[in-house]
Order: sequence, then structure tokens, then C-alpha cells
Amino acid sequence: MAAADAAPAQALNLRGARPKGEITKVKGYCPFCQVRCTYTALVRNGRIESLVGEPDNPWTHGTMCPKGLSLVELVRSPSRITEPLLKQPDGTWKPIAYTDALDLIVQRVEACQREHGETAGDRIALTGPLWDCRESELAAEMTLSFMGSRNLMPAGEVCISSASNMLGLMTGVNTSTTTVNEICNCETLVLWGANIAELYPPYSNWLDKARNAGVNIVYLDPRRTRTSLCCSSQLSPRPGTDGAMAMGAIRHILATGSYDADRAGQLISDLDMLREDVEPYTLEKVAGITGVPKELVEEFADTLGRSRRTIIWLGGSLSRYTNGIQSLRAVMLLQGLRDNLIGSGKGLLTMEGGKPAGEDEFIDHICGPNDKPRMNFRRLFRAMSKGQLDILFLNSSYRRYPDSKNVRAAIQKVPFVVHRGFFLTEEAEVANLFMPATFSPESQGSHYGAEKQVVWREKVVDAPGSCVPDWQFYRDIGRRIAGDRYPRFERPEDLYRLFVSLVPSWRGLTLERLRKAQGGMVWPRYHENDPERLGTSFTQGKLLTPDGRMPVDDSVFGRINWSYPRGNPQGRDNDPKYPLVLLQGKVLTQWQQTLTNYSEALSRFSHGRFVNIHPDTAAEMGVKDGDMVALETATGSLEARVELCAEIVPGIVFTPSHFNRTAPFAQNRSDHINLIVPNYWDRISSQVNGVGCTIRKLQGA
Repeated sequence: MAAADAAPAQALNLRGARPKGEITKVKGYCPFCQVRCTYTALVRNGRIESLVGEPDNPWTHGTMCPKGLSLVELVRSPSRITEPLLKQPDGTWKPIAYTDALDLIVQRVEACQREHGETAGDRIALTGPLWDCRESELAAEMTLSFMGSRNLMPAGEVCISSASNMLGLMTGVNTSTTTVNEICNCETLVLWGANIAELYPPYSNWLDKARNAGVNIVYLDPRRTRTSLCCSSQLSPRPGTDGAMAMGAIRHILATGSYDADRAGQLISDLDMLREDVEPYTLEKVAGITGVPKELVEEFADTLGRSRRTIIWLGGSLSRYTNGIQSLRAVMLLQGLRDNLIGSGKGLLTMEGGKPAGEDEFIDHICGPNDKPRMNFRRLFRAMSKGQLDILFLNSSYRRYPDSKNVRAAIQKVPFVVHRGFFLTEEAEVANLFMPATFSPESQGSHYGAEKQVVWREKVVDAPGSCVPDWQFYRDIGRRIAGDRYPRFERPEDLYRLFVSLVPSWRGLTLERLRKAQGGMVWPRYHENDPERLGTSFTQGKLLTPDGRMPVDDSVFGRINWSYPRGNPQGRDNDPKYPLVLLQGKVLTQWQQTLTNYSEALSRFSHGRFVNIHPDTAAEMGVKDGDMVALETATGSLEARVELCAEIVPGIVFTPSHFNRTAPFAQNRSDHINLIVPNYWDRISSQVNGVGCTIRKLQGA
């Protein structure tokens, strides 16, 4: 080999000794987003060497994104904690045995029950998600139920709770009303804040398919992103003005008669009331609110008025404004007005909308009916703040919630906090007991995806140390609490078989068939010979609301209206000290709970804590590209670096959501953004976007 070739060869280890041992192949799935990519893991000597996307998966066609591929590195991260740790009075950690940790937890539960009797369950809570498999959700839910608690808070409260609840209210289906393959059958696809290419990268192939099929793809986002490259056109409304855009489109369609009045009347409860609600939203007014030129607003409304088959993909961002409920209702009514809810090439998609039903049915069967209302995070926050919670199982990151400084303070008032995690993150700092978890390849189990598809994986490698999967951890506690009442299962496949035998809508999803399905099987299937249910959820040709129509007036949420998000610089409660609009969101290399910040490979692509602003905004604020600034809101500030971006609406500051102060790599090390986001909630979900902020150049930077 020539000398010039030596360095690259050595860098690739091409001249080194070939690894010894046979390669085995084990099928698995990525646990992160709900695309639920399936893969084949190549394993040698008990270590995962690589993951290869499953080419026969009909949803992903073998693609995987950088986040999912980082599992190879995360599983064997040197930062990983592999033994239970008990916090000592001086704040240090002491390793303890797994069984001793279980005994300590059970003692705490029994003490709570002795002190509070029948109300003890109200003083115990768990925050999701449960990472390794769906059977872990079932095991945790059963364990909580036997403790008398219903307080398992899903991660969706900060993802799509507004969208999910409004879909249920407006259509009777609280998830996507169609499947992603149907976008190839529509005329118009509207990505309403849905940044597919960065949040769901493998689904970009569906955008390519749709575009090749002649579908007109319209993207609404105040930033140009990777998704912009997949679309026919883009509108860039100001953040939080989506409801005004939808109401303006409804008004224009009503005014131009671009709808079937009889059909719309069958789908919408009161067209006259809707007409009255949207009357103020002229094209001129909508242009003024959104910042989108009047002619483009009109063109958008005309496009929807002509399109006979439209699918709207609702971005998770729509749920993250205090006006999200009304904005989402308006978008859904827009689809109903144009008869674009039922049938092929019609419907509504969401970013995290594929969870099948059946859990409550199963839990009631095993544990007995429990009519106690579930606690949401707002009530949990109040209970913790008042010292009314005794035990918290902290499976998720508290940093996902706005005003996380005070969330942290509330958690620190809980006498006993158990954190299930992988690394010593900020969550460990507020915990009394750290219980090391397993990554998904270290246990078998099932999970669900965005299309209600259920996928299965086998155990790929053994977990290190005393790491156990969530299903085992909560099962072991449940056995100690409930004794023989707790179902006997030794592996997730045992629990899966029990679940399928008891829940009719799952009986066709047998484990034998699931193991053979490369991309999973779509729920529901009542019998093994049932055909796969793709496309519209409304198989009977009508909505699943009580009267088959979408309500314009609701006893809880009222009539359709719109106002600026709370704390927005344009709103009535604006503060002139914070004239810019704050946006946060995921980027390609980061996923929730900041797990991927522990990947050295992904850290090389990280920009660190940056803020994107338009050059005009930078000039107004007196900053330049590369300047270090303080990003400030009414509740605090953090440091960031300016990255000028001509492809963002002026007056907006965008910054990534997910960083760790405790990350091992400097590129990913930063205080989390929700530290400075005010605690604004709508009736359903936490709000992290659209508030006022400013940037100030740091002296000496």
C-alpha cells in the first residue's frame, strides 16, 4: 500500500485484525419516535456492531435516522449507570443491590398505605414514558392500580394532548384519522407545522412518493427547514397565528361557495354559527395577523376550496400554544367543511397519533374497575408543591415541562423520588433512588407506531450490570405489593399473550403472526383472518362523534374563536421588554429526554445552544452572526450563540429544545430551554412556544 493511502486505511481499521466470532442477526425496532423503524441488529460476541433498517418494512422501506442508529453507541456508553444508587444525606450516591432497592420502594409504599389508607393511591404517581416496550406500560399500570393509583401521566401532555383531545371531540377518533400511505391518493397535502424531515426522517420517503404522484404539498412553518425541500410551496405565518389562517380559509370558502352545503351540514353541527364565528376573518385581517401576504392567503384558501381530496398533517407545534385548542378545532372544521374527512385521500394525520386502545380494558380485567380520575401534570405539580405526594416514579424528564425550575423545586418536596434512567442527568439530581434502565435492544417486547401498527422485537444483547427492563422492574414491585393477584409472567411475550387473549380487538394480532411481520401489523384485528385496516378510520362512512357531526359550540371549550397565545408580543398581555417570539423544537440529531446527547457521533453534528434569527432582527437587536447573547424571557435567561438565518420570519427566535447541562460532550452541554419558558397551559397541555423574549449581547463575548 502506498504511503499516501496508509492514513485513511488505518483510520478505518482496514489493516487491523478482523474481529473474531460469528455474526448473528436479531430483529428489533427503534424506541424513539412513532415511525417505529424496524431493523436487523448485527451482533458479534454479545455486542451490537450495527443496525440495518428492515427493507421489507412497508412504512420505512429500510430507512433509519441518525437518532435511531445512535442506539449502537448509547447501549455501550461509558457514561451509562448500571447499578442502583441510593442518595446519601450528604448528596453522594451509594450503590445498592437491586433487591434491596425493591425492598426500599415497597417499604415506602406500605408506609404510605398505612398512613393514608384508601387515599394512599392519590399520593403516588408515575410520569411516562416507559421506554423499552409496551408491556412495560402494562406492567407499570397494573402495579400502580394495585397500589390504588391511576396517576400514570403520559408524555403526550407536552406533545400532542391538544390535538389528540380535539380529534376525539371533533371526530370521535383521538388519533390520526387515516394512515400515511393515503397521502399518495390525495390532491393536496398540507403539512401544517409538521416538520417531517427532521422529526420523522424515514417518512420523508412518503413525501417523495406523494410528490411523484402529483400531489400538491403545501407547508406552513415560520422557518424553512429540511421539509421545505420536499414541498411544492410554503407559507410562513407568524408563530401562533395558525387558527386565524384556518378561520380565514373557512370564511373564504363559505363566501365563494366552494363547498357542498348538504354534505357540510351532515358533518358540522351548525354551519350558520360557524359562519358567524369566522365572519371577522377577512383576507386582509388574516394577512395582518399572520404576516402572509393577502394574495397568498387567498391562494391557499382557493387551493383548499378546489381540492377534492385533502389530507392535513397536524404538527405537534400546534398543540404547544395556549390558543392551540381553538386553532386545531378550526383546522378540523376546515376539513369538515370541504368534506375531506372520510374516504381515500382524505383525513387528518398527527405527529404522535398511533396508540391503539385496549390498555384500560385489560387493566380493569386484571385489577378491577377503577373510576378514579387520572391526575394530569398540572394537578401533579400542585400536589407536589403542596407536599401532597409521597412517592414519584420519575420515568421521564421533568425538563419537558415549562417553568422547569419550579417543577424541579416541586419534585424536591416529594419525600421519595425514584428515577428510572440511563445516565446521571438532571433528573438524577432530584431523585432519592436511581434505578438503571435497559435500552430497547436489551429486552424483547412489542410497541406501536404512528399508523397503529404493532411491532415486535427479540432481545438482541444482554443488559450490563443490574440494569433491568421497565416491565421487570414494575412487575417485581407489583408482585411484592399484590402477591398472587399480580399476573404471573416471566417475559414480555407471556404478558403479550395474556393481553391478546383478554382484549377482543387484539386477538388477531397473535405473537406468531407479529414475529413474521417485517413492518408490524395494524390494530385492530378481532380475528386472525381479518384484513389489515389501512386508510380512513370511518369505515361506516360517518364520524364517530355521538351525533356523527363536528361541534361548533362545546360546553367546555365554547365556540370557535382565536386570540394570540398567552405572553405573545402581539397579545393583550404583552411586555414591551420582550418583543421577539420564542420558538423551540427538535433538530435532526436530538430526541426527547436528551438521550441522544450522549452519542459522541451525533455530538459532532451539534451546533450547541444556538439561536436562529433573521438578519433584520439581528440588526434591530444590535448583534451579529456568532455573537454570544443572553436569550431572555420574563422568567429567566440562558446563554446562546447567534446563527443568522435568512429563512426564518423576522421577529422570531428559534432554538433547539433538547440539551443537557450534564452531557459529556461540550457541543451538547447547555441549560435546558424550558428553564426560561413561563408556565402557561391551555386546558389540556403545556405550552412552550409563542411567548415573548429578547436577546442581549453579552459583554466581552
